[in-house]
Amino acid sequence: MQELEKLRTGIFEIFVESFDTRLASGEVDLIEERLVDSVRLVDLVLQIELRFGVALPFEELEIEDFRTVSRLVDRIARATSAGL
Repeated sequence: MQELEKLRTGIFEIFVESFDTRLASGEVDLIEERLVDSVRLVDLVLQIELRFGVALPFEELEIEDFRTVSRLVDRIARATSAGL
């Protein structure tokens, strides 16, 4: 559970550091609020891979994985061999 919180915190930090955006919660709809577009999506995936040492192959990703931070945390957790 602690690892999931580290992922969540790290993603919030990516939004602040890379996109100059503070998210109100992990349930903010990133797509509907236009906080993630095609360019930011690529940058976000790169930032996540670098920060957490995971691989997120684009062919395995669904746009719904990026709808909220909570969904993104779940997707990253599934991508790790440890399963967090």
